[in-house]
Amino acid sequence: MPMKRRPPRLLLAIACASMPALTAIAAEPIELKPGRKQLFLDDYVVQETTGLARTMHRPTKRGAVLRPDIPSDGSLVQIRSAPMWVPDEKVYKLIYIGYTMEDHATIGPSLAISKDGIHWDKPHLGQMEIRGSKQNNRIVIDPKLRWPLNAFENVIYDPDEPDPARRYKGLLGAQGRQPVVSPDCIHWKRLSNATIPSSDESQLVQDRANKRFLAMVKTGNKHGRAFSISVSTDFERWTPNRFLFGADDEDQPLAKEFIRRRLADPGLAKPLFVDPDPDAGWRPPEGKRIIPTWRAECYNIALFPYEGLYIGLPMMYYPTGQALPERNNTDGFDIIQLVMTRDLVHFKRLGDRQAFISASRVDKGLVGVYDRMQLVPSNQPVERDDELWFYYGGLKWRGYIYEKYTDGRKRDIETLSPEERADFEDGWGAVCLAVLRRDGFISLDSDEKGGSVLTKPIKLAGAKLFLNLDAPKGQAFVEILDEQGKPIPGYSQAEAVAVKGNAVRLPVTWRAKQDVKDLVGKVVRLKIGLKDASLYAFWTE
Repeated sequence: MPMKRRPPRLLLAIACASMPALTAIAAEPIELKPGRKQLFLDDYVVQETTGLARTMHRPTKRGAVLRPDIPSDGSLVQIRSAPMWVPDEKVYKLIYIGYTMEDHATIGPSLAISKDGIHWDKPHLGQMEIRGSKQNNRIVIDPKLRWPLNAFENVIYDPDEPDPARRYKGLLGAQGRQPVVSPDCIHWKRLSNATIPSSDESQLVQDRANKRFLAMVKTGNKHGRAFSISVSTDFERWTPNRFLFGADDEDQPLAKEFIRRRLADPGLAKPLFVDPDPDAGWRPPEGKRIIPTWRAECYNIALFPYEGLYIGLPMMYYPTGQALPERNNTDGFDIIQLVMTRDLVHFKRLGDRQAFISASRVDKGLVGVYDRMQLVPSNQPVERDDELWFYYGGLKWRGYIYEKYTDGRKRDIETLSPEERADFEDGWGAVCLAVLRRDGFISLDSDEKGGSVLTKPIKLAGAKLFLNLDAPKGQAFVEILDEQGKPIPGYSQAEAVAVKGNAVRLPVTWRAKQDVKDLVGKVVRLKIGLKDASLYAFWTE
C-alpha cells in the first residue's frame, strides 16, 4: 500500500561520512538472508556514498488512545509494554497501570482489549474491589502484594511457546522482577522465586530470532539513572545483570542546551521546580540534601529486535530542580531518542541525539495534551501493514503542578483558572500513539542533482530485489557490480529501469531482467542511484 505522506523529518540532515575507497573490500561478504531488510542506521552494508545525506524521521503523533476514564483508572494510566496481537482471538491485549492515587493499595495492573489498536474495551474481571465496586478491569496476581510490589507493566505474548499455560509472560515487581506466566493474560502464576535485581523501571522483549528473552532493568552509572540487561532462554533462569546503556559525558553539555531551549519556548510546558542555570554561577545552598540537576540521565530504554539489529528508544530525563519542600527527588522533563546496536554492547546514537519523539506543544490549550512533560516508551512498536505504531506513556507533569507553588507551598485548587481546572480533571497521564513508515527510521536522501550509495560485497540470496523508497517526483536505479567493481551484463546502469513512487515495497528490474535469480549465491555489490529521492531499505525475496 503506497504511503500517502512523508513522515516528519528531523530538520538537521546528517551528512554521510566519507567511506573507504572502493578497493577496501571486506574480508568476508555480507550474506543477505531472503526477506531481511538492510537499513541505513549504520554503515554495516555501506561501502561509499556520494551526494547523499542521512536523515532521521520522526513518527506522526495520533494523540491519546487510552485515557483514565473509569473509576479504577484513577488519575492516570501508564504502560511499559505495547499492545499484544493475539491471533487466535483476533484482538489486541494491553496491560496498563491504573493509579488510584488516594489509595496506593489499589494501584495496579489492568487489562484493555481492542480490535483496532485505537478503541479499547476495559472488561469487568471482578478480581479487586476499587472505590466500592468489583466491576473493573484490575488484575490481581498476588492479593498480598501492594503497590509497588505488585507493579506489573512488562508483558509479552509468546507465539513460539508450546505450553498454552505459559503463552503470556511477564515480570512482576518493582525493586526486583520475578518471571510470571499466564494462559489468558488474566490469571498469573510465578515460575520460581528467581529475581532479576532492578530499580523501579524495566522493559521486557522477546528476541525470537535468537530464541531468548531480554529484560532491561534500571540501575545507574556516574550520571545517575541508567540500565542493565539480563537474558534468559527459558524465561526462568536469567543471567546476572550487566551494564547496557546510560547517559554519557557527551550528553551532559547537551542537557543544558535542551533545558535552556525548553525554558525559553513559550509553547512548551515547564517543570514546576527549576534550579538556576549552573553556568550563571548559581550553587546549591549548603546544608540541604542536593540531588544533581541540569544534567542527562537514562530513565528507561525500550530495546527491540528489528531486521537483524536492535533499535533502542532511550527515555532521556533532564532534571531541572529539586522537588520542594521534601527534596527527595527532582522535577524535570523527558524526550525519547533513537539508538541502535548489533551486539547489545556497542551503541550508536542516531539523529544527532535530538528527539525521536518529543513533547507536544500547549500553544493551543492544555486539555487533552498528555505527552507534554514525561514521555515513556513501550517495549516495541506494533507492526501494522506498512506502518510501525509506537505506543508510549504521556504525562502532563512530573510533580503535582496544580497542588504546589514554585516555592513548595501548598496550592488551593480553588485558585485554578477554568482551563487549569479542566486540565486537572482531565487526568494526569494517558497512553499515546505515534506512527512511522515501516523501516522509516533513517533514510539516505538525494536532491535533484542526484547521488548514490555503493554497498560492501554481498552474497545474494533470493530471486527478487526490492526497495523501500520515497520518490514521488524522483527516481532510483540499481546497478549490480561484480567483485572487481565492473557492471554485470544485464544489470548495468544503462539497462536499469527507473524505480519511481512512494511505497515500502517497490520491485527493481532491468530491461532484460525482471529479477536477480541468475546471481543467487554470487558475491556482488549494489550501486543504488538516487535523484530527488529517499531510500530507507533494500532486500531480496
